[in-house]
Amino acid sequence: MIIANPIYDVVFKYLMEDIEIARDLLGIIIGKEIIELTLKPQETSTESESAGRILKIYRLDFKAIIKDKSGKTEKVLIELQKSKKTTDVMRFRNYLATNYGKEDEVINEQGVQEIKPLPIITIYFLGYKLDNVTVPVLKVQNCYYDVIRNERVEDIGDESFIHLLNHESYTIQIPYLKNEMQTQLENVLMVFSQEFVTDNKQQLDITEQSDDPVAQKIIRRLGRAAGDKALRTKMDLEDEWDRIFKRELQGLAEKVAEKEEIIMQKDKLIEELKKQLKDKK
Repeated sequence: MIIANPIYDVVFKYLMEDIEIARDLLGIIIGKEIIELTLKPQETSTESESAGRILKIYRLDFKAIIKDKSGKTEKVLIELQKSKKTTDVMRFRNYLATNYGKEDEVINEQGVQEIKPLPIITIYFLGYKLDNVTVPVLKVQNCYYDVIRNERVEDIGDESFIHLLNHESYTIQIPYLKNEMQTQLENVLMVFSQEFVTDNKQQLDITEQSDDPVAQKIIRRLGRAAGDKALRTKMDLEDEWDRIFKRELQGLAEKVAEKEEIIMQKDKLIEELKKQLKDKK
């Protein structure tokens, strides 16, 4: 089945705007049931001066009520960011800092509504490989230690001071996703695997469809996206931006190489003049 390639930002946004799919997919990634999910899209734009075009890159915030295996429920903020190309880590840090400053309504143990900061869970979809991590999905989770005794503290309860100043995160490296369907997580992330890319890089050809109902819902929605003319136009704009960025980056590299050559020639000239001065002395 031909589906739109979700590595494109516009397709990824289209996919995650389906709240039912977003709830199921995010729940599978974090390994917890999501009882309620609300999408709060955050939109930024980057402009290429040479082309005068604007490409909007979407970062998504979700407010969620999650339930763990013990049945305990908690309201959290799930911050989802996606980058198709290698980018400065400050882009992620700055956005995270913004969310750390937000507060929301919660119901305390006494059943009283109050305004508090929410625990944050971050999920990063990367269209490129990190330098030193080769696993497709990496989870970073808080661990607690008694430094004096060098012992791990297994449980700190609902200590909000600790929970609200630290967060768990998930990093998904799309280039490492393979055509493997051994676990439910692999089943749903399989639709991001670039092993299925066709001659038209905007499309994937999913030859082996999963029996997982969530994966099937994702495939059906991405199949509809493949036939959406407006989405294809936006994907063309993304491709154009990538080409412009690549040309500008190549031009910058050539300028840097040219200046390095000039500096090297000047260094040689200085050394030669020093030698001549020494010979004269």
